[in-house]
Amino acid sequence: MADTQQQTPTPEVVKLSQVQANSANPRSISGGQFQRLVDSLLVLPKMLELRPIVVDATMTALGGNMRYRALCAIADMSEDAIRNRLAQLPDFVKKTKPEQEALLNRWLTWRDAPTAVILRADRLTDAEAREFIIKDNVGFGEWDYDALANEWDEAELKDWGLDVWQTDAEGLDDSDEDTDSDDGTSDNDAPSPSLVDRFIVPPFSILDTRKGYWQTRKKAWRKLIGDAGETREDTCMTQIEMRYPNIYYNSREKRKELGISFREYLDKYVSEEEKREDSKVLTSGVSLFDPVLAEVLCKWFTPNEASRIFDPFAGDTQKGLVFATCGHTFRGIELRQEQVDVNERVIEGRDLDIAYVCDDGRNVAKHVEADSQDLLFSCPPYYNVEVYSDLPNDASNQGTYEDFLQILRDAFHSAVTCLRDNRFAVVVVGDVRDKRTGCYYDFVGDVKRIFKDAGMPLYNEVVLIESGASTALRVTNCMKTRKMVKCHQNVLVFYKGDPRKIKNNFPAIEYTSDEEADMEATLEADTND
Repeated sequence: MADTQQQTPTPEVVKLSQVQANSANPRSISGGQFQRLVDSLLVLPKMLELRPIVVDATMTALGGNMRYRALCAIADMSEDAIRNRLAQLPDFVKKTKPEQEALLNRWLTWRDAPTAVILRADRLTDAEAREFIIKDNVGFGEWDYDALANEWDEAELKDWGLDVWQTDAEGLDDSDEDTDSDDGTSDNDAPSPSLVDRFIVPPFSILDTRKGYWQTRKKAWRKLIGDAGETREDTCMTQIEMRYPNIYYNSREKRKELGISFREYLDKYVSEEEKREDSKVLTSGVSLFDPVLAEVLCKWFTPNEASRIFDPFAGDTQKGLVFATCGHTFRGIELRQEQVDVNERVIEGRDLDIAYVCDDGRNVAKHVEADSQDLLFSCPPYYNVEVYSDLPNDASNQGTYEDFLQILRDAFHSAVTCLRDNRFAVVVVGDVRDKRTGCYYDFVGDVKRIFKDAGMPLYNEVVLIESGASTALRVTNCMKTRKMVKCHQNVLVFYKGDPRKIKNNFPAIEYTSDEEADMEATLEADTND
């Protein structure tokens, strides 16, 4: 009885010149992606044995076209080019000297008589061959990004050709054109445009406010909002060197020559106009909430358009104006009447659904209905880092850290009752030091415990990296006592309800083209002088 079962083809080695590229192959690769493929083969040639090039009866590549072209590129490289190329690859540098020499010699020997490992698929019909070409280039399944983040090194993933900024669908686009600008600088500061389109900024556990795309958007928001924290001038930065950093640095030689202090120099040699311009670097010594952060967080953690957002420690108008401009409503409880007056003046005539109530944040439930809000969003005082008033119930001027914490506990526990089930709370905090000992209080940990006790466990934690114009000025003094200058805050995201129901209550995030166009038009109109 004849054996009709087809045998599985076995790999064989042939001259590279015997193989030809498939001009009808629909998958293309160019630029940086192709170069990364060449690098991958150079540093791990065993891949070629594990992934042979599949050819038809005419030795035309049905699968592995890109590997074939990469081999052709290597075959055309000189000895110096191969040596220099390998020396720049992290996976080559990690190898021992004998391993490096063996790998280099392997390629130099191969270059003298280039070969390819192939599998013959000559029994396929024309229709089956066409089907194979497409199916061989389709990526099935999805990446487990949590596993990638926790178990793999991001730099290695990028070196190996996996762009961790992209989703699976976006990764199908192999084009990676050179992004250097005409002046030789790189535009790699910006992440994948597709992630920016969908999420405004990439939604990873580290947000970097120093990036150009973040700063550009922030400037537009600042111009639109207009509030510069008039009621809190000099509450956070009291050192004149920090208020006027450029004048301080530029006058060092002159002050040394004159033998006078910086304060004397300001009084005698600096005009009021110069002071005003330089003080704008630090927003007149006050801390203002980052509007881009407010924009992205309300985008990510509200369930729908026209969501209801509230804050028992409202502060200035930055958050409220952003939320309302993005189509939501905002209710803020603010202790200081002068700040409420400023807020009302800023929002007057804007036709936005924002309201401020002058009261203690612990009384939030008196002004906001129970189970009525879609997002609790707050940036409470950081104890006594910035003292806002001398009011006895102001959390920022309490006699002890414990008293301060109790005010926050009472306010947030009350606020949680105003939040609907299956909703998020976002709290922006930063650890603070005990002024007596210089040690940290663990404020971030205390806020986590406050919300956990209120029935809202921690769901996400984000590190917000900030650009600090005063950082360099503070380093010298801080390091005298070995204190490292902190240039980050923590964004804590808590959830009330069953996390398994998040997909049911929060639709997939899409920043539509119309929505983006409306926002950009609004920002552009308000930034034009």
